Amino acid sequence: MSRSLIPTLKLSLDMTSTLADIEHNGLKVNPTTLAEIREQFTAESAEIERRLQDIIWEVMGDTPINLESPDDRSLLLYSRRVINKTEWAETFNLGHELRGASKKPKRRVQMTAKEFGRAVKNNTEVIRRSKALQCPDCSGKGRTPFIKKDGTTGKAQRVCKLCEGKGVIYKYDNAVAGLKIVPRGVHDVANAGFKTDKNTLEEIRDGLSGVALEFCDLYMRYSKLRVYLNTFVDGLQNNLDGNDIVHPEFMQCVTATGRLSSRNPNFQNMPRGSTFEIRRCVESRWPGGQIIEGDYAQLEFRVAGFLAKDGQIYEDVLGKKDVHRQTASIINDKNPSDVTKGERQNAKAHTFAPLYGATGIGRPDHVREYYIEFKKIYEGVKYWQEDLQREAVSTKKIVLPSGREYSFPHAKWTKWGSATEKTSMCNYPVQGFATADLLPIALVRLHEMLKENNMQSVLCNTVHDSVVIDAHPTEIDDAIEIMKSAMLSVANGALERYGVRYDMPVEIEIKKGDDWLDTQDVGVFERTIDR
Repeated sequence: MSRSLIPTLKLSLDMTSTLADIEHNGLKVNPTTLAEIREQFTAESAEIERRLQDIIWEVMGDTPINLESPDDRSLLLYSRRVINKTEWAETFNLGHELRGASKKPKRRVQMTAKEFGRAVKNNTEVIRRSKALQCPDCSGKGRTPFIKKDGTTGKAQRVCKLCEGKGVIYKYDNAVAGLKIVPRGVHDVANAGFKTDKNTLEEIRDGLSGVALEFCDLYMRYSKLRVYLNTFVDGLQNNLDGNDIVHPEFMQCVTATGRLSSRNPNFQNMPRGSTFEIRRCVESRWPGGQIIEGDYAQLEFRVAGFLAKDGQIYEDVLGKKDVHRQTASIINDKNPSDVTKGERQNAKAHTFAPLYGATGIGRPDHVREYYIEFKKIYEGVKYWQEDLQREAVSTKKIVLPSGREYSFPHAKWTKWGSATEKTSMCNYPVQGFATADLLPIALVRLHEMLKENNMQSVLCNTVHDSVVIDAHPTEIDDAIEIMKSAMLSVANGALERYGVRYDMPVEIEIKKGDDWLDTQDVGVFERTIDR
């Protein structure tokens, strides 16, 4: 059924006014606290870097590894070097992913596990541990004197040919260098080796142990700290106005799904959860005021259940099932009651991944079992995702109940039985309806209610599926009530704006505190809609 885009456009226009006020209001930052956090992050980063370098020396010998280089990290993690980068790109059909190539974008080939193993073996070589020795030709200087035709030594210096200016030569032994991680398939291939990004490391860590696991965990934390320092600490410091208030810029038309993005600084890139240390430096602009945050519970999971009309998700939501505990019980082959707190926490990364098309391929068997089981538990989601692929291949687009459209002009079936761009087809509708269609309804209504009640309290931020108010000390209780009303009204808003009956229960958690980190629970509030 065709739906109009007009309601979506009208909401975007209403959001323009709301976001303008959020930008104008900004967030009050305590510079002293910010400096303390900078010192904390810098010290931790330096300590981790020292341990990473120790590990590099242990597994590589004297071969230098630049942690900032994806190519060097590939050597370190996978213990293999690409012999010819051009042939490597051709083997896996990387196309534009090859640096400096003028080829049009191509879709990398599909291979069986056996075919992939053979391709890796034919196109890479194992690297060996090394020992650095002083170059005998240049005595470690990296340059050699120019010899004239008459055999005398000139003043000019030339780069040493033997060591190529490094001052050292490397002697290799028979021991395989690196962490010896085995790539899982073509999805791990990069233009000069294999992927080493955060997402890949998070996916493969479950199958690692010993020093390889330690390195991956440390490197992921090291990478996060660098982002925290560059994006948040520096971002806050560089964008403070004369009153120590930062005014992030919000954009509605940057992301493919329609969810908000921001810059200067990018608060939309803030880690989920309420333990992020940078929150501690954000405090009320009024003495005695408080920061109030309202957070939707499992918004995207519930939206997926609504869009898919999955009866099991409705049942889980209404029954208050701990879905993270369910995930952990499957992964660890335990009764839910026996799952530990740590196992539950580790399982969170997997709980909702199948919603976005993740298959578990390449993960350890005990983890992949959950991805298989997910499709059995939530059959409605499984069939809905299949319907999405058929819709995209047939019509070249996916239309949400709100009228929002996602274009897939090149969608087609693969020989593997799924559509190209399957992940986007499964991800966009969930993320789009949750954070681009529903959340803005709450933001706009909250903004209106603060104005209608002549509140001094201001709407000052939104991150993911949460909203933040800087509450005046005389209005804290009123601000909480207004937040409750606005956030729980999204079902009514969906009906009024889109003509869509959103019948999934809506639940929010509200916290308040003197700063954005040290908050206390106000309560959990729910609105159940009759189906």
